Amino acid sequence: MKTQGWKTTAIIFIILFGVLLAYNIWAISYVFKEEARTNECYYDVCSDYVDAWYSEKICYCYENDLLGNQITAKTKVME
Repeated sequence: MKTQGWKTTAIIFIILFGVLLAYNIWAISYVFKEEARTNECYYDVCSDYVDAWYSEKICYCYENDLLGNQITAKTKVME
């Protein structure tokens, strides 16, 4: 009966390794999607504006007013 302990431990570690691997794959794909959205915001949506900012699926385009202050010119929700 004492020889069964290592099998249980091995199964638990294999399951934890699988969960960790799945989480890492999801996290890497999420980072690449966010980077693609950021590039789309900066180079496609806000290419005609002075500055851009991307945060949580929302793209903000900024332009300068007559006093040189930055104002929000355009806002787009990225899907």
